[in-house]
Amino acid sequence: MRLLVTGSGGMLGLRLCESAVARGHDLVAVDRPELELDRPDEAAALLRAARPEAVLHAAAMTDVDGAEDREADAMRRNGDASAALAAAAAGLGAAFLMVSTDYVFDGRGGAPYGEDDPPSPRGVYARSKRRGEEGALAAGGAVARLSWSFGPGGKNFVATIAGRLRAGDPLRVVDDQRGRPTFTRDAAPVLLDLVEARAGGVWHVCNDGDATWFELARAVARGLGLPDGRVSPCATEDFPRPAPRPPDSRLATGRLAAWRGALPHWTDALRRYLEEEGWLAT
Repeated sequence: MRLLVTGSGGMLGLRLCESAVARGHDLVAVDRPELELDRPDEAAALLRAARPEAVLHAAAMTDVDGAEDREADAMRRNGDASAALAAAAAGLGAAFLMVSTDYVFDGRGGAPYGEDDPPSPRGVYARSKRRGEEGALAAGGAVARLSWSFGPGGKNFVATIAGRLRAGDPLRVVDDQRGRPTFTRDAAPVLLDLVEARAGGVWHVCNDGDATWFELARAVARGLGLPDGRVSPCATEDFPRPAPRPPDSRLATGRLAAWRGALPHWTDALRRYLEEEGWLAT
């Protein structure tokens, strides 16, 4: 199958490309500067010229705090460009899957969110991703929401925490935001499964289990063979940020589990990531 992956140089995009090649797909990998989400019409024209049979759209503006001062940019890149790419794919009869985020929920529901729960985005980044979801779904595409992603080949929370701990820095990490960590090596094959099957609608793709950021950071310390005391809990209000964070953005993954089985627990995924990076204590 001729498969186009946007954001191919990103943390998730790299894993998507690896999985696509391993499965024997005819891969078309695109990223900046060839693909500019700032110019949705040109991005759509690039897709039409490539004539893929399926599209995995992982490119996005991901600066959550920076988006607060750049609303027009975020809406154009995450919203308008996603809609334009989905419409272009539909015109070719190609399957389309957009990667989205748990931030489309405000996190005040008190229970894991299902795919059919109404989104309630708060910040600019969250609203821009929701606009993209709406455009993708309206064009007949599908949406896969990931949360708290980590993995090789990109900046992420786990790598940042590991780096600071290995440098000897004591850390304070928020303990009042809860979510589901997701390992890109586990998520990428699932996204390929979905687009290969031309699955429609919304899917939540996360590793099993949940944690607070503090609990995740403490697990990183343990994986590095360092004492728990190097990481202490704090509240969100202790570290104010421009964009609001959902206090409980856990995504329910029952639909995915029923279709192909649940992903491994995040603690297992974390161990494998630390081992791959050479950080796991032996």
